[in-house]
Amino acid sequence: MIESPTKPQHHKDTKTLIDALLAEQQSLTAVDRFSRWHESVNPAAHGISYQHLIPLTKPDKGEQYGFEVDLDRCSGCKACVTACHSLNGLDEDEAWRETGLLLGEDWRQPYQQTVTTACHHCVDPGCLNGCPVLAYEKDPVTGIVRHLDDQCIGCQYCILKCPYEVPKYSVKRGIVRKCDMCSQRLAVGEAPACAQACPNEAIRISIVNQEDQATQFRGDRKRRASSDALRTIPTPLFLPVSPLPSITVPTTRYVSGRPFPQAITSADAGTTKPQPAHVPLIAMLVLTQMSVGISLMFPLMHNRLGSPVIMAAMSSVLLLAGLVASVFHLGRPLKAWRAFLGLKTSWLSREIVAFSGLVPLALSTLVLTCFHTPWASALRVPVACLTAGIGVLSVACSSMIYQDTKRVSWKGWRTFSKFFGTTALLGTGCAWVLGTLEGRAEWFLGAMLATFQLLKFAAEHLANLPMERDGEPTSEMNKVGSPAWQLERSERLMTGRLGGWSRSRMALGWLGGVALPLFCLVNPAASPITSLAALTLIVAGECVERSLFFRTVTTFKMPGNL
Repeated sequence: MIESPTKPQHHKDTKTLIDALLAEQQSLTAVDRFSRWHESVNPAAHGISYQHLIPLTKPDKGEQYGFEVDLDRCSGCKACVTACHSLNGLDEDEAWRETGLLLGEDWRQPYQQTVTTACHHCVDPGCLNGCPVLAYEKDPVTGIVRHLDDQCIGCQYCILKCPYEVPKYSVKRGIVRKCDMCSQRLAVGEAPACAQACPNEAIRISIVNQEDQATQFRGDRKRRASSDALRTIPTPLFLPVSPLPSITVPTTRYVSGRPFPQAITSADAGTTKPQPAHVPLIAMLVLTQMSVGISLMFPLMHNRLGSPVIMAAMSSVLLLAGLVASVFHLGRPLKAWRAFLGLKTSWLSREIVAFSGLVPLALSTLVLTCFHTPWASALRVPVACLTAGIGVLSVACSSMIYQDTKRVSWKGWRTFSKFFGTTALLGTGCAWVLGTLEGRAEWFLGAMLATFQLLKFAAEHLANLPMERDGEPTSEMNKVGSPAWQLERSERLMTGRLGGWSRSRMALGWLGGVALPLFCLVNPAASPITSLAALTLIVAGECVERSLFFRTVTTFKMPGNL
């Protein structure tokens, strides 16, 4: 008798793959849980209005509102980004709140953290301090930094001043816009759109003591923006691998129950892309510095030229052309007359006022040069020297505009050497060309021209080298956020994606600024067209150099995505 095979015994605790998938489908996601809670509770009808996400009292004196982000709850779903975009009616490519990603660099300690960021409503906001038309205000009660759209002229300087790249330029409107913490909702007891939309309630509004924040972030004013300084920021207060908070004292608090690893980076740390070229600013800077260079040479050369009027006229025309070119950089040029309002804090306002004062002086020098009366001859040199002095002050203000942004590749001596190098180079070149065209070639001007060009090349080369003077040895360049690391990114653009422009700039400078002047020195019978061609090549080279100045600037912002 054949026995039937025994049937397999099924245990109650045995689960198949189908059972596991069905169980997974029955578990709710954060969005599902949020949706069911919203439908069952109906916050609007019960007067809840998400008030547990905002303070129930206004800040006291010395306090303000600030975002508080629970990193352990943030899943990177971008519900906050979508809600902010929808509520504020932003353009398709415009975002006031973004998400980023922090990654661990040590494979033995895996780490990944999503981060949501928006305006930090800083205690000492750079956007407000840099605006030339006072288009920003910091609410005295809530501390919220608002942008006044009707005041904005679209100069975009606030974008450069903000280390977090918060303000966004709207080409369609010709103005800059930014997050205002949904102040209109806070005023009636409603949470901001980003906080209300987050299914995990990772974003809320808290009250921050301004003095405590400033003490925490500016306790050591002599501390340089090194990677070690960035990494020693306490976890509950701000993020590592982000701009040094001592610059503007942000009020956003990032809270996490787990410490950040020592080796950490942002997902986009290795991404390098050229920045906007700002063509109108290139024209403005080159032309105005050329004009100032000519005004510096005028007291030396006006008696050596047969027609000094041409030199004075060239200085005035170039100055006016440069100032007109700068207007094309504005989104609302008709409101540019208000740019003096920020004179107290904005270097851009100071530059505009300085150049505005230079215009009548340059024209006065031209008028005095046209007349040969005794009084005109007596005033010509003093007015020309005053014009040159105000011109130097104007170029210094231009340099301080970029120095004040705290970007390493625009650090003081780097920008000053480039701007004043262009001033000396182009001023000498114009004087040399005018002399050769009149048959009064001055050999020392050709020698000065070649010398200035070589010195400028040396300064440009040193400007992109990570050096000990920046507070770190070259071996530290790979640490994210360090000055050397930022300069290495700039140099990578110069030699990589923009390598062709860099080589073109060097070729133009060597040929126009060194080879042709030296050729004219050893061959005094050279045609004046040679000197004119040299000046044309030099100007072209300086335009390329100024384009690289803007396109290769290193930006260090909040963590981004891959």
